[in-house]
Amino acid sequence: DFVLWKPSKENEPSWDSPWGKGRPGWHLECSAMSKKFLGNEFDIHGGGIDLLFPHHENEIAQSRCANSTKTFANYWVHNAFITMSNEKMAKSQGNILKIKDFKKKISGQVLRLALISAHYRQPLDWNDKLLEDCDNTINKWYNIYQTIDEKLNIPFEILKPLFDDLNTPGYIANLHNLYEKAQKGSSDDKNLFISACQFIGLLNETKESWFSIRRDKISISETEISSMIKKRNFARDNKDYKEADKIREELLDKGVLIEDKAGTTTWKYK
Repeated sequence: DFVLWKPSKENEPSWDSPWGKGRPGWHLECSAMSKKFLGNEFDIHGGGIDLLFPHHENEIAQSRCANSTKTFANYWVHNAFITMSNEKMAKSQGNILKIKDFKKKISGQVLRLALISAHYRQPLDWNDKLLEDCDNTINKWYNIYQTIDEKLNIPFEILKPLFDDLNTPGYIANLHNLYEKAQKGSSDDKNLFISACQFIGLLNETKESWFSIRRDKISISETEISSMIKKRNFARDNKDYKEADKIREELLDKGVLIEDKAGTTTWKYK
């Protein structure tokens, strides 16, 4: 049994009723809102996995009885929790992280990729490594970015995971495969890859914009980078590998990656 109508306390909203001043019970609030805005029956109802029982079960029971319908919602989607160190992210835990705070230091694209990297029905552990991996992925993808005049139709085989209960990790795996092909393929392959990324809100700004944001966050000038690389090369030539590794780490801490290839040292923003 569950309560449909509750007596209101002095500091709570209340309405007159045959039983005195009161307010709807927790479950009835949602039934009333869905009826007003969506009707007696509608397609999709969502919520956290913790609402499956008793909240959603009770919503169904009271809504079908009140409206004399055979169904309430045709499809139910229940998302799992975002966790930190395997603890549920919740106000009661004091570990709530706000998107607006993250966006001051991390691109919205990185946040998007991180959030859809796990299936919505599976827990997602939020940590620095997840964000770093997603940032590196998008950074890599932007290396083959090109402006497209018109988004291409994406073949069903690529979209197929999204038709399977919004399997976003499966779709992201398809993006990785498209990227590998686009690296070695034609301009059309790149267009398809970029169109598939933009379909889920990724690569939605220009390459220049993406890398300029990164340069703005770098606390070292290109002249200083070149100078440090020369010092590192000098240390390596003199077999002072400890000093060379120290300079590499200093550059990495400042957001600069260096690579030694064919006797030449190149660098790029992390």
